[in-house]
Order: sequence, then C-alpha cells, then structure tokens
Amino acid sequence: MRRVAKITIAGLFLLVVLVVWWKRPLTPEKVESGERSTPAAVLAAQGRVEGREETISLGSSADGVVKEVLVKDGQRVSKGTLLARIECGDISAEIDLARARVDSAQQARVRLLRGHRDEEREAAAQQTAAAEAVATQAQEHFRRFDALFEKGEISRDAFEQVKRDLDVAHANYERAVDEQKLANAAPLPEEISLADAEISAAERNVIVATNKLEKCNVRAPISGTVLKVMTKIGESYSTLLPHPLLTLADESVRRVRAEVDERDISKVRLGQASVVTADGFPGRNFNGQVIQISPAMKSKSVLTEDPSQKVDRDVLDVIVELERSEQELPLGLRVTVQMTGVTTPVAPASMRLSAAPSQVAVAPRQEAIRTSSPEPATKVAGLLLQVGAMKHRENADALAATLRNKSFPAFVSAREGDPFYRVDVGPYPDAKAARTVADELKDAGFGTAIERSYSTSTR
Repeated sequence: MRRVAKITIAGLFLLVVLVVWWKRPLTPEKVESGERSTPAAVLAAQGRVEGREETISLGSSADGVVKEVLVKDGQRVSKGTLLARIECGDISAEIDLARARVDSAQQARVRLLRGHRDEEREAAAQQTAAAEAVATQAQEHFRRFDALFEKGEISRDAFEQVKRDLDVAHANYERAVDEQKLANAAPLPEEISLADAEISAAERNVIVATNKLEKCNVRAPISGTVLKVMTKIGESYSTLLPHPLLTLADESVRRVRAEVDERDISKVRLGQASVVTADGFPGRNFNGQVIQISPAMKSKSVLTEDPSQKVDRDVLDVIVELERSEQELPLGLRVTVQMTGVTTPVAPASMRLSAAPSQVAVAPRQEAIRTSSPEPATKVAGLLLQVGAMKHRENADALAATLRNKSFPAFVSAREGDPFYRVDVGPYPDAKAARTVADELKDAGFGTAIERSYSTSTR
C-alpha cells in the first residue's frame, strides 16, 4: 500500500514537471538580419505637423463688409491670387476725384505752355497801336502849345495841362507795350515747376487712393493651399478687432515643429536623423532630419493629455523636415519626435526638395576625402567647399556656427588619421553651384574655399 502511494506521488510529480515543461515560453532563435537596426533615440519631443512654414492666417487691411470670397477649402492658389474682397465704395469715389484733379492739373499746364490765345495777342497789339497814336497826337499838341507859351500867348496853366496830357499818353503807350510783351512771352520756369508739382501731387493722391483700395483685396502671400475659409459674404470686418478670414499653408513639404524641453536642448544637433510617430498612424514611423534650431526659448504650446506633463517649462523650437514620401500627414497633427544620435549634413533647400537624389559629377581637379566617426552616420555624395581646417574642435564649431548664422549650410568633419577638424559648406549638386557659393563665401569675408568631392559623415 505504501509502495502504491509512493508510485502515485512520483507519477504526479512527473506529470507536474511535464506540464510545466510543456507550457514554458518558447524563446525564438536569433536570426541574423541584413537590415540595419534603427538607431537609439537620445531624446523625444512633442510637435505638430506644418508645411514649408507655419500656417498663415490672412486678414484685411481695410474695414468693411466682405463682398466676395473667391476660393474654397482645399483649393490650390498661386502667390498674388485674389482670395477675397472687402466692399470699399467710398475709396473708389476718392480715386475718381483724384484722377479728375490730375486731368485738371495737366490741362492747366498745357494752357500755361501754350500761353495767351491769338485773339488776346491781337487785342494787345491793337491797344499798343492805339496808345502809340494817342502819344503821337499828344506830342504834336505839346509842341504847338510850347511855341505859344514861349511867345506868351497862353497861360502857364494851359501849358502845364498839355504837358500832363503828353506824360499820360506816353505812360499809356508804355503800359500797352508791356502788356503786348506779356501776351507774347513764354511761361516762367517757376510757373512750369509749380504746374508740374501740382500734377505730381495729384498723381500721388491717385496712388495713395489706389493702394488704399488694394488693401480691400485679400491676396495670397505665397503659393499654397487654402486650408479653411473662415468668413462669408456679408460679414463685417474691422481692423480694430481683426479675425482671420482664411488660413493658407504651403503643403509642398511636410515639417514638424517640435518643442524640445529645456533639459534636453544640449542633445539637439543640426542634421539629426529623427523618427516621427502619431497616434493616428499606429505602427508607422516617418523619417526626417533636423534642419533648423530656434535661437531662443519660448513657452510650451503643444500639450498632451498626460496630467503629469510639466507646462511651466520653456521649450526650444526645432524644425524636422520629413521625407517627401510622408505627405499623407495632415497639417496640425500632434506627433511625437524621437531624435537619434545620427547626424548628417543638412543639404541645401534645393537638394532637399528634389524628388529623388541625382548622381553628382566630380570635376577632375577635385580631391576626394573620406571621413570617419565613432557614431554611425549616413553617407552622402556631392560637392562641398572647405572653408577651414583647425586642430581644436571648439574653434571649428565656432566657425561653422558663424557660417550657419549667415545662411551657409556648414558642418564639421574629420578624416581618419587627420588631426584637423575641417569646416565644410554644402553639399551641392554640381561644380557650378559650388563655385557660385564659393564666390559668396569670398564676398562675405571667409576667404577662398577649397572645392572637393564629398562622401563623408560628421562627428
């Protein structure tokens, strides 16, 4: 009986061991993969998707009632396209009045240059002839009276009266001659200048009124897509209490404006490879690169639903440009950006916007260089310009920062076995583009840059 019990206990123990072994978690065998693993993230930040720039809210520079809305949501528009119009009838009346004053001033100038009419000149000539005849008659009358006065046959009063008549006749003749000269004279330079000034003032009034009327037109400041029409015909608009009429954005590229916490700003680098995720796209990763870092801190604006989130910390705006294949992300979407330790040079805007990378020809005189880095990096081919080579990294970083402040895409690289840190600008798609930037660098005071073919990684 005891033996049966022992056998039973042993059987139960063996059964338990078998059950435990059967339900053990299976460890999958490690399989070597040829795919490169995603680099580890060094920091994460919240952000929102935007276009080439932040979304633009458009208003009007004039008060009035919305007369026309010429676009709709989702419509593509070009720069300068008329989007909406404010009713400004009073300004149209001002333009008509100003143009009428221009016409009046121009006609007055024409009359001034033309001078007196022919009839007026003829009348002046006739008056001169009549005054001359009267003066001649008065002169003959005076000679007769003068002879009689010498003989004592007339009184002095009569003689002096005849003399006064002669003086009046001469004065009238001289006045008639002056009036005839005035009728035939050309306008004075100062009179022409005054007429020109009056025309210019009237024309400026037309321009001012026209510009004021143009403020009633809402035009697209950039080429892009109308995201939302926020007004209707008949609504009033006031510049004292402005509100957006439309929102516009350039959707040709997708960028993420990420807000990096003040504790992590030392980990941000220009050219950092980044991975963007969104709750609306589970399981999807969107690749991008840090292309711009704000020079100033600001208050946090992207908030999450996490109640433990710190909202009183300042953040640094970092722009991450996504690959062209990531156009499906809607503008304004809240996303999470994970920035990795991989840093590559930021290509010029013209190269970042190209649909596909192109092969770059290398000039025969260019010197090929290779750089190495303790960190993994994506290699890029192209042309670069070497601005300087320094033994101390801090000096190279300072020069690169100065170049970036002047809008040159500068970065620091190092070759294997080379003790110098080289400050390079680029890459550029061809030798012509590189030489154009080399001239700009020289004009900016950075000396003569060395042109090289480019296959490098930064460190």
